[in-house]
Amino acid sequence: MLTISAIDAVFAIAIGFTISNVFKPGEHMLGVVGTPLSQEKKWDWNKGLSGYIPESVLGPFVTNSVPALIVLAVVLGLAFRSLEREGIREESTFFNQLRGWAQLAVRLNIRIIEWIVRLVPFAVFAAVAKVVGEHGTLLLRGLAAYLIATIGGMAIQIMVVYQLWIKVVARRGLIPFWREAREPAVYSFGVNSSLATLPLTLRALDRLRISPSSARLSACVGTNLNNDGILLYEVVAALFVAQANGVSLSLWQQFGVALVSVVATIGVAGIPEAGIISLFLVLNTLGLPAESLPILLTVDWIVARCRSITNVVSDMTVAIGIEHFTHPLKGPSDAN
Repeated sequence: MLTISAIDAVFAIAIGFTISNVFKPGEHMLGVVGTPLSQEKKWDWNKGLSGYIPESVLGPFVTNSVPALIVLAVVLGLAFRSLEREGIREESTFFNQLRGWAQLAVRLNIRIIEWIVRLVPFAVFAAVAKVVGEHGTLLLRGLAAYLIATIGGMAIQIMVVYQLWIKVVARRGLIPFWREAREPAVYSFGVNSSLATLPLTLRALDRLRISPSSARLSACVGTNLNNDGILLYEVVAALFVAQANGVSLSLWQQFGVALVSVVATIGVAGIPEAGIISLFLVLNTLGLPAESLPILLTVDWIVARCRSITNVVSDMTVAIGIEHFTHPLKGPSDAN
């Protein structure tokens, strides 16, 4: 599973890099989303990666470093769980009080986020109205280039990479595959979630004669790694934002983009708009301006659904690959 997922991820990154470097879709937005960055402001991804490590408990809150906040939250959570297993919870009244304060803080934070989410459409409208008022139809041309780059890259990933796995490696017929994959793919487009599509994905794999062990390993466990749609999207979007801000990235720096995107993609939730959240982490880590996100949100309705389709087909492809190497079918009917 790890090998197949890694190969698919490499292809997704390669497709994203090729499209972004050949067609340079972000250049259509140069000067539209913000002032081009000067040479001195170009980011250093080595320095950006160090931002994952918090220097102090309060440091991430002061610098607004989201990756460092995540690392700090995970470390503190693991520490609390360790103390709880040792019986500190029953012995210490202060521990129980601290746990209650933390739960209250989470509930308050969720309530504030709910208010912010309700205001997001108005913020996006204001941001787009400002750009359209200043630059006219240049915004539409840039968004069209962005859509073609992201959706086109996902289409290549599905129609070339995945179909090669199915037809050439697993020696299965493409018509039977798409006959069964059609339902989960369409459903994932409608609900914009690969996680919500999981029951349909498992049923489709069962009809394709994939063993339950292979299907569950890929669709239930491996889905945390089979996020090729989000990975390809993040690579293209990150390079798009860099190009739109006049940042020219070397091959080594683009490798940094791929590395950060992989880290942000692993374990991302299979919920609607999860990709835009991980993209913010990527841009924040790399030091690229996140002010472009409201503009990209205007077309993320269609991009997000294409990401979900890609992730679902990826889960099914990995399951077929696992099945081929662990329980190979025999007989001439396999390629029908």
